[in-house]
Amino acid sequence: MPLKKNYVPAAEFLKNFKGSILLASHENPDGDTVGSALALYLALKKLGKDITVGCKDKVPYFLEFLPASRDYIKLPTEREFDLCIIVDASSHTRLGVPVKAKKFMRIDHHKGGDFYGEHDLIDVEAPATALVAYYLLKNLNEELIDRDIATCIYTGLATDTGFFINSNTDADTLKLAAYLVKRYKVDPHEVAVNVKERNPVRRLKLLSKVLDTLELHKGGKVASIYVLKEWMDKLGATYEDTEGFVNYARSIDGVEVAIFIIEKPEEGVWKISLRSKGNFDVSKVCEKFGGGGHEYAAGCKIDRKYSLEEVKKLLLEAINL
Repeated sequence: MPLKKNYVPAAEFLKNFKGSILLASHENPDGDTVGSALALYLALKKLGKDITVGCKDKVPYFLEFLPASRDYIKLPTEREFDLCIIVDASSHTRLGVPVKAKKFMRIDHHKGGDFYGEHDLIDVEAPATALVAYYLLKNLNEELIDRDIATCIYTGLATDTGFFINSNTDADTLKLAAYLVKRYKVDPHEVAVNVKERNPVRRLKLLSKVLDTLELHKGGKVASIYVLKEWMDKLGATYEDTEGFVNYARSIDGVEVAIFIIEKPEEGVWKISLRSKGNFDVSKVCEKFGGGGHEYAAGCKIDRKYSLEEVKKLLLEAINL
């Protein structure tokens, strides 16, 4: 795979950095933030860096197969780092907790958000932050990449493209995936089985209740579903069990935008996930509520002072289809 020359400044900065580094994943971590962070963590560890990887929430069970996934620490921590690298998030606020650091750096593929300095590495054309991580490591020292690191990168790439079917999948995405498989012997089956076929019974029972909430709006162009905390508590389910539920709403014939509303009373918010089939930019909707994301996948939070029906109304008014 060719080098991307604009990645050189960030690579040189990390190569020469001497202090402590925290790689921080966003709250409610997905395959891209975990895969990207662990790939960078394993590589920088090889270079002898004082490196830590952390997140507010634990790594989801379906990503625990990734090398070094158990090295994650729970954030926040009292330790102050010389550098905090925000991985796959548009702002430190997406971490969900405060982080103490003298400097911040962002490695990401989301448009907009906060910018911390000349060493930020944000490639909005990349389908996943994992691709950004790959080219960063290639510029840093390609010999650092091994099968473990390649598996982390492949997982981030696969999950953020819906296993290579979302609209952000292009020829370069498929070429990189094939290269990782051929060059580093990444096992696509291993990744797919762990991510997609390790469903606990509680998840399927919760999905059944969620699908019962399905509603169509705007002449069938928008579909909404929701989950209440009491249902999760009764089933012993966790928020990570709801990963991917929004895609069931998006999969309906004729639906262009899917809404998934998650009640999070402990935070005093409704967590919103929006998905598009590519003809509507859902990131613009989420930005109105202080969130963000991509054209086809975005998220935000809305205060629980609003009822569930009020939240749906706010979202539907913002989705001008």
